[in-house]
Amino acid sequence: MEYLLIFIFCFLIIYLVYFVIIVNRKKGLEKFKEGKQLNFFKKAYNLDFRKIDLKKFANSLALTNAFIMALTITIIELFKNVTVKMLVGFIILIPLMLIMYKILGSTYKKKEGK
Repeated sequence: MEYLLIFIFCFLIIYLVYFVIIVNRKKGLEKFKEGKQLNFFKKAYNLDFRKIDLKKFANSLALTNAFIMALTITIIELFKNVTVKMLVGFIILIPLMLIMYKILGSTYKKKEGK
């Protein structure tokens, strides 16, 4: 139960910060257009952001990033040793990012075609 609370707390905090700073502000969305994450999705999944609502994509990415970080934090809390926490964190973070970004990119590639 403790780990579920850690996950929910981390998820909400990370998502709310991302939402307030990026998704909800025009200036934040303008910087997001030029950011590395958007360029990654353009190159990796050939997404055309003229056909996709940028605000919806930023919100989806915020949810995805919050999930990735919250799950990683929750899992590393299972360990006591700081070195082990860092090692497990990297081992979990990289594949989780690749998997979740693949799902997000594929989903928006399908939406782009409609």
